[in-house]
Amino acid sequence: MGMTENLPLPDEAGQESLAGRRLLLPAGVLDAHGRVHREVRVRELTGADEEALFERATASGARRVNTFLARAIESVPGLEDTPIDEAFAAGLQLGDRDYLLLRLRQMDLGDAVHQVVRCPACGAKVDVDLLISELPVRRLEQPRASYEAQLGGSTLRLRLPDGEDQAAVEDLAMANPAAANTRLFARLVQDIDGRGAPTESEVRAWPAALRAQLSAWLAAHLSGPDLFLDLGCPHCKAAMSYAFDLNAFFLPSG
Repeated sequence: MGMTENLPLPDEAGQESLAGRRLLLPAGVLDAHGRVHREVRVRELTGADEEALFERATASGARRVNTFLARAIESVPGLEDTPIDEAFAAGLQLGDRDYLLLRLRQMDLGDAVHQVVRCPACGAKVDVDLLISELPVRRLEQPRASYEAQLGGSTLRLRLPDGEDQAAVEDLAMANPAAANTRLFARLVQDIDGRGAPTESEVRAWPAALRAQLSAWLAAHLSGPDLFLDLGCPHCKAAMSYAFDLNAFFLPSG
């Protein structure tokens, strides 16, 4: 399905180029003929781009990323007739969106990231220092518009999530992650056992085992950088899982 590698600096990444600002997406964009376009050319970021990313008053986080990426992407070779707009950015797979955010941060503000998080066990502040180049990234070998999976005794045809799916479940995920999964699964599954796409009500009635298997299948097949780290709290020694804070990605390390 795919291969995992570290996320090196762009000028060490084969066809990727810091000077040329050329990036290779982990999944890529499928055109109408089923061809995969992975190369993306991006421009140098400005303060206006940062403002677009942090404009919380007018849009959800996913839609702010759409605006940001539409501004940052200059072109996709082979897709010259396709407008690079917010709809294009929303159609990118989640791993490609995360990859572009990380690469842009890495190229324009440096490889090192410093963030401060709170331990969920003792509440103490924990400093997190990392290098973007050390993050693992999974690349899809043969991206497809849809996939078939045998799960829970059923045959599912489904697609991988994109920015529109992220926007559709973003607010719900804060209040009820299980309900967000219901909505997401209903959006991603295109057919189950030849009966067509399920409704949210039908997905809600699925056995918990089938829902868990679908979650595991998606986790195993998604491309892009791994944005989660397992850490140990230096104060209470409790194990803690850390997820990157995109709000801090584009702040200079310090």
